[in-house]
Amino acid sequence: MAQQGPSVTLSLTLPITCHICLGKVRHPVICVNNHVFCSICIEVWLKNNNQCPACRIPITPENPCKEIIGGTSESDPIFSPTVRKHLRKTRLELLHKEYEDEIESLQKEVEDLRGKNLSLQTQLKSLLDPTASVLSCPNEETGQSANEAGTSGPETPEEWSKKLKAANEMYEKVMDNVEKLKEANKKLSMENSSLLRENLRLKAEVDSRSPQKYVNILKVTVFYL
Repeated sequence: MAQQGPSVTLSLTLPITCHICLGKVRHPVICVNNHVFCSICIEVWLKNNNQCPACRIPITPENPCKEIIGGTSESDPIFSPTVRKHLRKTRLELLHKEYEDEIESLQKEVEDLRGKNLSLQTQLKSLLDPTASVLSCPNEETGQSANEAGTSGPETPEEWSKKLKAANEMYEKVMDNVEKLKEANKKLSMENSSLLRENLRLKAEVDSRSPQKYVNILKVTVFYL
């Protein structure tokens, strides 16, 4: 967790914003890339993740977040229910947008893989049914191929054997690529579903937690005005 690592002595002269709740950080801790979080925020985050929410660097017992000595302990101001409601709404919108962007990126990858999968299926179909490609050619090309076949003479069994072997090798290669793409599609679909569930879980968790934890955004806004 966030308290397992050694402490870092740091004198805070300016308000620091938590990368998770976007409020003025309380009991600050930092990752190795100096991203700052409230200790309670990172504890909740690490229950379901093992990486920094800002830079995605792994957070492990060997590479934990470190507590900052000298963090501010100022009490939070009391806001009206209307202000707290808008602050919670802002936090949810930011969190929702982050996950929507990630889901959109994964969906684009899925579409690209589907296109490659369709191309491989077309190649596989042409290998399994070579007469289809011949029938789809124009009549003059078919007649020209027949004339060339007639002038070149009958093919020997050895030549047919070589062609069959090459076709089998190509078939195995295509099938292997198809299986890999199916596995990739399956993995991306599972990741997509997992992100959707995580998004819903975070929404429910934010709604269920105390509104006071999300009112710090106004402090940061007022500070920079």
